Amino acid sequence: MVVVLLVLAGWTVLAAAPAQAHPLGNFTVSHYNGLTITRAGVEVRTVIDSAEIPTRQQLPDIDTDSDGDMSPRELRAAARRECPAVATALQASVDGARLAWTTGDATLEVVPGQANLPTLRLTCDVASQVELDAAATLSFTDAYRTDRIGWHEVTATGVGMRLVESSVPSESISRELRSYPQDLLSSPLDVRSADVVAEPGSGASGAGTTPADPSAGMSPADRGDPISRLLAAGDERLGQIVGDREPTPLVGALAVLLAALLGAGHAVLPGHGKTVMAAYLAGRRGRPRDALLVGATVTLTHTSGVLLLGLALTLSSSLVGERVLRAVGIVSGLLIAAIGVALLRDALRERVRIRTPAPAPALAAVRAPGGTAVTVPPGGAVPGAGDGQGLVHGHGHGHGHGHGHGHGHGHGHGGGPVFGRRGLVGIGVVGGLVPSPSALVVLLGSIALGRTVFGVLLVLAYGVGMAATLTAVGLLLVRARGRLDRLVAVGRAGSSTTAVLGWLPVATAGLVLLVGIGLVGRGALFG
Repeated sequence: MVVVLLVLAGWTVLAAAPAQAHPLGNFTVSHYNGLTITRAGVEVRTVIDSAEIPTRQQLPDIDTDSDGDMSPRELRAAARRECPAVATALQASVDGARLAWTTGDATLEVVPGQANLPTLRLTCDVASQVELDAAATLSFTDAYRTDRIGWHEVTATGVGMRLVESSVPSESISRELRSYPQDLLSSPLDVRSADVVAEPGSGASGAGTTPADPSAGMSPADRGDPISRLLAAGDERLGQIVGDREPTPLVGALAVLLAALLGAGHAVLPGHGKTVMAAYLAGRRGRPRDALLVGATVTLTHTSGVLLLGLALTLSSSLVGERVLRAVGIVSGLLIAAIGVALLRDALRERVRIRTPAPAPALAAVRAPGGTAVTVPPGGAVPGAGDGQGLVHGHGHGHGHGHGHGHGHGHGHGGGPVFGRRGLVGIGVVGGLVPSPSALVVLLGSIALGRTVFGVLLVLAYGVGMAATLTAVGLLLVRARGRLDRLVAVGRAGSSTTAVLGWLPVATAGLVLLVGIGLVGRGALFG
């Protein structure tokens, strides 16, 4: 992992081109509404900033001549079509009387994004005439495209009107969605309404509030740990390579390597089923081939998921990508919880079996060397079987071994029931079920430039890198668990170590269950 991060860091630092990925994520649609209250009425400037994926979905509606490009004429026409819809979604009233908007200037700009994918900036000016010759209360709500996640900001100022009270500030901290504050990106503003009391007058209001800093009291991880920032820079670097219209074969090969390294790096972060696989392999005595099977399934599932979602987003302009990811995340959490329940059930049954005293063994009549009839318990050693030839198997979970002087001992296998091949495949599916947004952007960028095969290869490399990390973690856990088991078998492990190993399947199963419940709750409440 250290080597992976060093290589990734080196190539990221050497990148000459500046990062161009959308700062809030590739799925976002951000809103800004600037209210200006005058004695003649209310004016609103609305800005809609669409990131790479929603812009890609709007392309068929804008590109009316189907040449794969958005010309200035097409952009102007699209802006004139969309701004009336924006005005309809802006709900405002003065002293309870609903305002009716008229649209003014409408512009739609293209801003280059990650992987040479465009982003869109729509600006609409709307106004409503109403005489404000006395104190009045304005209520405003933005209901445009509420199904999309993103930054939502509202400001209010007065011209010839003094704002006595205002629930929003007078200045935009994002410069009307041109420059998002870095310390607020992890918890973007979500202000969609405003209440303002204004009266004729002039002078500074002093009534507007300054947006609270959502980063206050946050942990360093919430602000973005160094590994996350490094991986984000790597994603942007890969997007720059994909967006290069004339990449050399060497750069293409390096891009495949970088995609694999990014997949490996992202697998280190929370998610991707690592907890499930680790718990299964460590707590249930998995084998190396189990880890390999899980890793291969992760690769296949993740690659298929990215390809299918990319195809769906390309064909449908109404599909909300983040909702799909949220639903898939909830399904993944449910599957993890189900695996945890199954593991916990088996682990508890095994603990009960181990703690239940075994019945007294029945004596079995056997014939020792020399023809002498003796009785021994099942699994006991036959006297005189110096080479272990008198091995007798019982019917329990133990087995006995004959030794040179007729001494024997038994031991149990333990470990309880384990998942079969279907269970391992299921764990791999859970690990790769949620498609990576960065891999999705790379795929869409490649398709947009007519290099679909290259995009599919990069997505496959991404999945291989992810699976390599998960498989390596699994193999290390298998090796560590096997070593501890050997120490217990030869009596070199302490009583505490033995006790921990005995309860390890229960603890890991409980952890898997909690992770699944947590993922479902996060997707349902905060997705």
